[in-house]
Amino acid sequence: IYVRASTEHQNYSTTHQEAALDEYAASHSFSIIKTYCDKGRSGLTLEGRAGLLQLLRDIQSGEAEFKVVLVYDVSRWGRFQDVDESAYYEFACRRAGIAVAYCAEPFSNDGSPLATVLKGLKRAMAAEYSRELSAKVFHAQARLTQAGFKQGGTAGFGLRRMAISAAGQPKGILGPGERKNMPSDRVTYVPGSHEEVAVIHRIYDMYLVERMPDVGIVARLNSEGISTGLGRPWSAHLVKQILTNEKYIGTMTFNRGTQRMRTARRSNDPSKWVRREEAFEGIVTRERFDQAVAERKRRRRHWTSDEMLDELRDIMVKHGKVTADLINASDGPAVKSYALRFNGLASAMGLAGVSWPSLSQATITRYRLRCVTREVTAEFVRCAVLAKALIECLTPRTWRLNGVTVRLLCTRCRYERSHPCWKVTVAYEPAVDFVVWVRMDQANTNVARIYLIPLADFPTHQYLWPSNRTLPYYEKYAHPTLAGMFGLT
Repeated sequence: IYVRASTEHQNYSTTHQEAALDEYAASHSFSIIKTYCDKGRSGLTLEGRAGLLQLLRDIQSGEAEFKVVLVYDVSRWGRFQDVDESAYYEFACRRAGIAVAYCAEPFSNDGSPLATVLKGLKRAMAAEYSRELSAKVFHAQARLTQAGFKQGGTAGFGLRRMAISAAGQPKGILGPGERKNMPSDRVTYVPGSHEEVAVIHRIYDMYLVERMPDVGIVARLNSEGISTGLGRPWSAHLVKQILTNEKYIGTMTFNRGTQRMRTARRSNDPSKWVRREEAFEGIVTRERFDQAVAERKRRRRHWTSDEMLDELRDIMVKHGKVTADLINASDGPAVKSYALRFNGLASAMGLAGVSWPSLSQATITRYRLRCVTREVTAEFVRCAVLAKALIECLTPRTWRLNGVTVRLLCTRCRYERSHPCWKVTVAYEPAVDFVVWVRMDQANTNVARIYLIPLADFPTHQYLWPSNRTLPYYEKYAHPTLAGMFGLT
């Protein structure tokens, strides 16, 4: 016999089904030798229904020691939205010589035309029942949301769930995993502890005043040992929720995403959201929340090069000068964005035709080297893939290519006793066999050479490569094939 119940509180309980199937088996002189059961499982899909899955596996593998499967009715077999899916699973049993009998149905499942028509109708009715029930539940949840009550889910950092009686009186705070004890009760939100509320205000200050990114806020909170209350460290997703979820201003929202009828979850258009403003006491003000939303949109905006240069010109017109602090304080891109886009902030200032910023040359060089490293890394991986090499990434700059460990190193030019030098590190963890050294020119503006260095030649951890090294020793590591990969002669 196979029995299934979606919940424990319904007339279709597994105990009720087993009693009816036992009576049916006795009246037809059947002996029940095995029971397959799915308790608290929806009939919309086969996923998660261990009982039916095991039944089908036993039948298709030939290990079944029975001839008939007894099911209470067609809906217990499943409420599949595609009636052909339900028919397929029954056909899989019949193909293996196992019959399926629906004991509470007014027809005999004997393959007659009447039974076929009635069975198809019953399957369609079972599927339609789920669709109608889903619509009813959705409308009920939407009405309760508009009344200011929460429809399931956790509260989130800085908030607590409060049970409300049918008369509208608070009954108490619900802890994690706790549920309301009366079906007529409702649930709303209330602010959490003062410490958590203070952390939320700090997050808004770091985002809006200090202009920190999400990952920077995460790093600071984790370094200070601030608990999330969830037993895990802070994440960028959690910070984003605090900055973008309207529940922190007291707005109850429902239908942000759709997963009805066991379909894949997808986000809904904001026009379809069900919202109730001022449903409970918020933690941050509407004005501050709107500022955070606007700031996030601004940061996500894709700026063209011309727009970025225009922003620099606007700063010059407004303040009479352009500095790194003024750039970061403006509504345009940050200093780092200019450095990455234009291969240095100084280059961007020159293209915009405004005064030079008070930015050290070392900072400009560091930004430029970061750009070169990123571009060379992408090209290096692309060439390895085109060569069909067996590539394994060990660290962001270390790979194992066909069993050989290679480290990518980009270094800038520095001066020691008025001589230009390049520092080459030759000891790494994990250990590497070769270093692909990308050497900048003496002005640190372009890549000068690329070398392939076997580390067996260098016993020390660091090697300071002077420009006056004898030419044969200096050039013996230069690699023309690697240089050609990157467009260098």
